[in-house]
Amino acid sequence: MFVDLWPLSMAERTGNIRSNFLDHVFGEVDDLLGPRSSWSRDDYLRLICQGSYPEIMPITSARLRRSWFNAYVRTVTSRDVREFAQLRDVRALVRLLGLVAARSGGLLVLDDLAHGLGTSIHSVRTYLSYLEMVFLTATVPAWSTNLTSRITKTAKVFMTDTGLAAHLLRVTEESLRRPGHAALGGLVETLVYTELMKAQARTGDAFDIYHLRDRDGREIDFLCEGPDGMVVAIEVKASASPRQDADRHLRWLRDKIGDRFAAGIVLYLGQHTYSLGDRIQLLPVSALWDHAELPS
Repeated sequence: MFVDLWPLSMAERTGNIRSNFLDHVFGEVDDLLGPRSSWSRDDYLRLICQGSYPEIMPITSARLRRSWFNAYVRTVTSRDVREFAQLRDVRALVRLLGLVAARSGGLLVLDDLAHGLGTSIHSVRTYLSYLEMVFLTATVPAWSTNLTSRITKTAKVFMTDTGLAAHLLRVTEESLRRPGHAALGGLVETLVYTELMKAQARTGDAFDIYHLRDRDGREIDFLCEGPDGMVVAIEVKASASPRQDADRHLRWLRDKIGDRFAAGIVLYLGQHTYSLGDRIQLLPVSALWDHAELPS
């Protein structure tokens, strides 16, 4: 039996391992409506830049943290990958990892990555498979559905740790505080993905994770589909005050699939929970770990 060992989940880090966000949304979604979250925008930025590798937790020095991430990338790409692959150019693999970090949460466009790396699509595809084998990156497939023929079939690509992504992008908690920072949206979406990914592993793959995007501009960041075909749709907003129509694509999907729609969730960086009507809610990102606080 093989067990995937991801970086620590927030349930593990907060000691709240019995809570499971997806149990609620596949069951009684109204249970998630409750008191104000104590998590502030700065708390999320700190969490994103720290990441979830156990070894990084005690390190408070920014310089030592950078050194640890650099050493980790060198170790994984030059030693771990070489255990199963003939790799001529380790530097190309590291550069590809940086390109993925810049696109985490975006569509996996092999042409784009090949151009950025200066190599062939075949090489990019091979190198990406290596990065997935050592658990540094992951892909989320497009949802297969007959709702419309205009659905995009391209997968999305993610880093599996926000701290490593932030390190490769050379962003800090302080720089992310600037309004409109270009990297923030992808990093917040990556944070949500990594928590869903760890919940999926913890529940024995009790649900599958997809994304949805169509040629008419409709996009839903994550669709979690259970074995019975029930769907939880999640939108991620890197804002403490999302637009009033932030749930419009969730409402479209609810109306399309009817009773299969278990819940729609807009996750955001604010602190309050709101019902947006029939099975759709606006929740803080911290709802993923029941708003529990990190130990001081």
